[in-house]
Amino acid sequence: MSASHPPAEASSRQRKTADRRLPQALAGLLVLVLLTTGLGWAFLGGSLRSLESVFRDRVEALALLHTVNDEMQHLVTDMAVKAERGVVSRDSAAGVIRASRSRADSAWRAYLQTRFTPAESMLVTRVAPSVERGFAQATVLADSLAGSTATPLAPWLETDVMPDLDALSSAMREIVALQVRVTQEAYDQSRARYGIAGQAFLGAIVGACVLVLVALLAGGRRSPIPLRRWRR
Repeated sequence: MSASHPPAEASSRQRKTADRRLPQALAGLLVLVLLTTGLGWAFLGGSLRSLESVFRDRVEALALLHTVNDEMQHLVTDMAVKAERGVVSRDSAAGVIRASRSRADSAWRAYLQTRFTPAESMLVTRVAPSVERGFAQATVLADSLAGSTATPLAPWLETDVMPDLDALSSAMREIVALQVRVTQEAYDQSRARYGIAGQAFLGAIVGACVLVLVALLAGGRRSPIPLRRWRR
């Protein structure tokens, strides 16, 4: 029988090389994790900004546009018809119309402060005169109702007021339709950024595992020093 021999002691150079290998592997792992984490956070931040834009510039904008349309097309028109038919007094109708016109104007001004896409900016520029004419007609209507009790309203409503209010409502519907398309595009962009961020974080985990495994395998092949020395 051959006598068993104790494992050869590693040389000083081998020990130093092995002692340096783990710190180097950890340093590489740290760099990889920092890079991929930074990339992931960047895309998560972009996704968050897209969601904020969807809420502030799309959802709130849609609510503002619906307010304009409801106040002008529904309340103002309803009061004008009721006043013309004698269902409500003209003074009462004038007060309601002024309040509705004020709320609609505030909502429209707030909408104009939101962020526009180039297509939306062009559309708003095109339909703004129709919106302003509708506001002007509501003001004239309220003043006329408050200052007269006998002037017939039906001919004037049919030839001037209602066409301008209908044009305002059509402008609102056109902007809303564009807003819906822009909102979908913003949502798709946010979802894509979130997916990239998830892939970056997954890549960090996989890369870290691979780097540690490679370092351990390389250390085991090149040095007879047991791996437990790395855990000191």
